[in-house]
Amino acid sequence: MQKYLVLFFLISPLAVNADVLTPVQRFFGMGGEYPAYSDEEQEIESSAIDQAPYSPADSDFGVQEILVRHPEVAPVIFDSRTTVFHTDNAPSGNVNTDDPAWASSSRMSLSWRPHLIAGWFGDIGLGTDILRFDDSSATDYENLNTRLGMYHILPDLDDTIVFVRYEFQRLTTGSLGDGDYNAQRVRAGLQKVLWEAPRHQFAASASGAYEWTARPDVLERNELAIDVTYKYSITDTLYTVASLRSAYFDFDQLNREDLFYGMGLELIWQFNQNFRANASVFYDRNDSNSVFGLNDYESWTGGIGFGMQWVF
Repeated sequence: MQKYLVLFFLISPLAVNADVLTPVQRFFGMGGEYPAYSDEEQEIESSAIDQAPYSPADSDFGVQEILVRHPEVAPVIFDSRTTVFHTDNAPSGNVNTDDPAWASSSRMSLSWRPHLIAGWFGDIGLGTDILRFDDSSATDYENLNTRLGMYHILPDLDDTIVFVRYEFQRLTTGSLGDGDYNAQRVRAGLQKVLWEAPRHQFAASASGAYEWTARPDVLERNELAIDVTYKYSITDTLYTVASLRSAYFDFDQLNREDLFYGMGLELIWQFNQNFRANASVFYDRNDSNSVFGLNDYESWTGGIGFGMQWVF
């Protein structure tokens, strides 16, 4: 009996509230955004040879190669977006007080992908998210994330992309001065366009993340994840994106294991080079072996948003 009483007092502080990260990770993603790598950077920067347009005489003279000027320094990309959405399960820290709510989410990010050497590209990024709930017991959040890594396109493997990067994430709840959660991790993985045709693209990625430090310690975890996306271009400026994600989390303490599922459907209107609008709906579910189902949740989220991107 004494053993069970000791166990109860050890876990009772944890049983009062869900952890600060799990119920909100669906809004930010693990470690912030997941950049989609492509072979466009390699095509632009790793070569200074281009081809003239095809003509019937090419078979007589061979392919015409001409030198073209490419930027010596990769551009910096600034991206900003704001979304207003409704969720049927706003995270309050206690499953008994989670309720439907309206909210707004804003994100700003900077990214730079310079060509390094022999087909390797750098991947440097800094981003911040601000999440605010309206008339709800849910907690407001701020999420800071940085990444520093590199990636390489493998022509011998049908342009499969391999990447590795360092990530830092810091989560606060209403006060930027006090970090409620922070973590450092290394993530590595593969990305591949599995099928591509006019107006269609089907891609997938697999990644793993090793977390060597986290605060609080009880949230230190490792991750295995699979992402699948399908893009259909309705017109040149209007397209849809369907996405699926499954992630397994192995926590360093308490023998905790989580399995996360997520799916989404987005309609995006890129009405000019810099500005876009979107409508989206997402379903997310987290199954955990935490006591009392403390970190289990299931939610639907739908909203509309506006974004802009500048390259300089």
